[in-house]
Amino acid sequence: MSILLDRTNRVLVQGVTGQMGTYFVEDACKYGTTVVAGVSPGRDGAKVGDVPVFGSVRAAREATGADTAIVFVPPAAVLGGALEAIEAGCRLVVVTADELPVLDTIELKAAARANGAAVVGPNSPGIISPGKAKLGFMPSFCYMQGNVGVISRSGSLSYECCKRLTLAGMGQSTVIGIGGDPVKGTTAAEALGLFHDDPETAAVLYLGEIGGSEESFVAEYAARPDAKPVAALIVGHTAPPGRKMGHAAALIGSKAESHAAKVAMMRSAGVHVASGLSDMVETLQAALSHGMRAAQDAAA
Repeated sequence: MSILLDRTNRVLVQGVTGQMGTYFVEDACKYGTTVVAGVSPGRDGAKVGDVPVFGSVRAAREATGADTAIVFVPPAAVLGGALEAIEAGCRLVVVTADELPVLDTIELKAAARANGAAVVGPNSPGIISPGKAKLGFMPSFCYMQGNVGVISRSGSLSYECCKRLTLAGMGQSTVIGIGGDPVKGTTAAEALGLFHDDPETAAVLYLGEIGGSEESFVAEYAARPDAKPVAALIVGHTAPPGRKMGHAAALIGSKAESHAAKVAMMRSAGVHVASGLSDMVETLQAALSHGMRAAQDAAA
């Protein structure tokens, strides 16, 4: 199953009787997401709104046909919950929790690969395909349906940037929060592959930061002759050397992971890199215009 969403995704919510789970059910259903079940051990037979609660993922899947899961449980319980969803047959699992041990994420990725599933997160606000469905806790009013695919390492940065795009009349096809941890269920490279194959996506906006190597995959994609237009915003240029800033993966381990090095690498590959939030929209518009001219030249 693709991590690009629509109303055919039949969603179950793990930890549905907790504060975040109950909030998500109301918010997601209001948005149009098809939420069919909740899972909370010991609460079998209860309801959250109109959503029935089951004691296990397998029971929820058998009763409702759920194929997608979002996990709202504490970090210590995430591995067991997400593995339960994967092994029960869910093909897409979104993990929102922060502070998940790296070894747990590695085990989740291995289980997903073995079972043909996709995992998004951890440390992620989730995914939204505007006008279709949402699988996370992002503020819905920031988004508008359109043709820009957004990949972000930061939740709050994605909300801010998408709100600016929306105000400028530039809608989004899907917004994927890949998370701020060193090991990710879905990498930037994998998200780019999905957007490349998505006919509803005309261009990609990548929101990155210092530390890690995800940006190198964005540059590698942008250098391809068949790449869709790519714009980017890389934050962290004022971060003090040697200090972790916000995300676990934002610690610079080498010169290649610095802000200046990443911007230079991406620009040399053809990525249109904004200097800051103030020119992010204009930078994306420039990437789209450049892509249109390149397509016209190729057709001629």
